[in-house]
Amino acid sequence: MTIDAFTLAVIQNALIGVSHEMKLMTMRAAYTQLWKEQGDLSCCVMDASGEIVAQDPTGFPIHVTTMPFQLRGLIDGIGADNIRPGDVLMTNDPFLGGTHLPDVLLARPLFWKGERYGYLCNRGHWADIGGMGPGSYSPATRELIQEGIVIPPVKLFENDQLQKPLVDLVVRNVRNASVALGDMRAQYASCFSGERRLNELINRYGLDTVREAMREVLARSEQLTRTRIASFRSGVYHARDCIDGDGFSEDPQWIAATVTVSGSDITVDLSASSSQSRGGMNCSRASAISGVQYAIKSITDPENPPNAGSYRPVTVITRPGTLCDAQPPGSMVGYGEVTYRVLDTVMRALAEAAPTAVLASGSGSTGTAVIGGTDSRPEARKRQFLTLELSSGAYGARATRDGINAIRYGAGNAGHVPIEADEMENPLLFERYEVVADTGGAGTFRGGNGFCRVFRVLADGASICLCADRHQSQPPGLFGGAPGTTARYVLDPGTPDERVLSSKTPYLPLKQGTLVWLQSAGGGGYGSPAKRDRALIERDLRDGYISLEQARVVYGFEPGPG
Repeated sequence: MTIDAFTLAVIQNALIGVSHEMKLMTMRAAYTQLWKEQGDLSCCVMDASGEIVAQDPTGFPIHVTTMPFQLRGLIDGIGADNIRPGDVLMTNDPFLGGTHLPDVLLARPLFWKGERYGYLCNRGHWADIGGMGPGSYSPATRELIQEGIVIPPVKLFENDQLQKPLVDLVVRNVRNASVALGDMRAQYASCFSGERRLNELINRYGLDTVREAMREVLARSEQLTRTRIASFRSGVYHARDCIDGDGFSEDPQWIAATVTVSGSDITVDLSASSSQSRGGMNCSRASAISGVQYAIKSITDPENPPNAGSYRPVTVITRPGTLCDAQPPGSMVGYGEVTYRVLDTVMRALAEAAPTAVLASGSGSTGTAVIGGTDSRPEARKRQFLTLELSSGAYGARATRDGINAIRYGAGNAGHVPIEADEMENPLLFERYEVVADTGGAGTFRGGNGFCRVFRVLADGASICLCADRHQSQPPGLFGGAPGTTARYVLDPGTPDERVLSSKTPYLPLKQGTLVWLQSAGGGGYGSPAKRDRALIERDLRDGYISLEQARVVYGFEPGPG
């Protein structure tokens, strides 16, 4: 059957709306700041073959594009013939195509008159999944089991009945059972809500029309992406970039990409990357693919709603046992750092093929800092506290525009916890939250400036853990643009007790009154600084984005009289 353009547009937007409503419902019902403030979760609609048809516009690319891989692992683990109406499936195993253990996937199989036609998926980053310390985030984990509880493919619901023994087992193995239970309920409630919306859609248009719309959405997205890729310069391109250490040493860990553009197809070979690290700086093949897909989607067809069709022209090659294709029993707690570097490396390799489309490297890290422990204050409303502070980031510049300042960069687009909400729930007092001047790389177009979050710890019994990057290597610029500055993680800066931390710091006790300075890297510049427009330099000086000294030294700028 054929479907007219108006009906196709209505159904496509309805499917996107279902995904968006699922995420909003989860955020509003959630207990953890990670969800209700930062939105660290993603939702999508898949067809019967497990291909993404629609996703929430505010969802994480790094979450959503790995969901098809993990869904296949769920189906294989449970058995396709054992999946029935009324089921909700659950896992967090990254070796089944996931990300890391804190990211828990729930999937609701969709049936209409006994026929399975799709899936609703909700993946959320749980505040704690057990493991070595609060937040389950130590870079010093050597194997997956140290990260926390591994949930194999299981049924959370069967025949619409919650499997309470399973729930009890899971929440008993995390540090805050009430938060875990509340967040789990928010996740599965969103699946039921999404299913009701889809039932309304099918009642209106019929299942055959909805399925044809799904097929057409994917086909059109593929064609749009192929048209853009065909405008790139065909050839074979190479790039490499590093991660600063593996959690046990400061030795760089390398991501190497060979990118082949041929007509409307792109092949990315990551097999020359460094061997699997000893610590938590590894990612699954699915996560590496998500970094590649994000890089290519963002420079080919960013305006079109993303779905599986957008990624059909892209082939990714990995080698098992490398950073980009970790094997059991390795740890993948820092998968985000590897995925960010895959993104940066692929983007850099494509610079020769599409110089006006690419961006210089951004801050290149999740910037994750876990602060948690015991709140010893007499007025504390709860004994234990936990917050994840995301010190990332800034965008790199592009051919026509400066990079964006002080915003989460790349494939993991979580927000920052408002400092007021942070202070209400945790024993922290913020002293700074601001854009840091001169941190973006100079260029014809300037890289985005990073930012700092600076707070004082008000209670004993707290600890800090860092699982981030770019404290040694600078985000590179493009075509003569300067690199951005490195990230900085410092305790008690400017005092005799000052201590500079690695971006990969296992749990470290904090004394009451400790001042914690978290600062992201800046983005790389694009083009020669000598060609920057004088009006843009003057604007940056007015806005406080660069200092007069940098304007003089880097850009050769001298202010006029008055």
